[in-house]
Amino acid sequence: MRKIVMLLMSLLIITFSFANTIKGKVIKISDGDTITILKNNEKMKIRLYGIDAPEKAQSYGIKSLDVLNKMIFNKIVEVEVKNKDRYGRIVGVIYFNNTNINLYMIKTGNAWWYKQYAKNEIEYKKAEESAKERKIGLWNESNFLSPWEYRKNKRVKK
Repeated sequence: MRKIVMLLMSLLIITFSFANTIKGKVIKISDGDTITILKNNEKMKIRLYGIDAPEKAQSYGIKSLDVLNKMIFNKIVEVEVKNKDRYGRIVGVIYFNNTNINLYMIKTGNAWWYKQYAKNEIEYKKAEESAKERKIGLWNESNFLSPWEYRKNKRVKK
């Protein structure tokens, strides 16, 4: 009886861990923090967890999009699902060739650490600090504005 219980618990743990991972082909890069994947002929919009990239209309926005595009467009990625956002998008960590793409975007100065939604991601914090110190990516721009401030300013002007 004990062996059966242990086997069932193991199966539940394995099932739970797989249920939180999605694998699919990247078919669209909307900007530096949002992609669309295709899984079993179903399109799934994914918001990269813990990062916020410049909006396309912002300074460095297209560059950020281009970096993500070169890394994963048309590639098969794994998404570690964290949750869903208020727009119904899946929020997750993207992996390609065992690389955490979310962290890569911060490390290379192509996105901010979105501490409001990922305050416990110390590795993201350290990556942002390092990118700032080295003045790489958007941190090399003379007049950068965080995407959340940019969006807030646009709402106020309307």
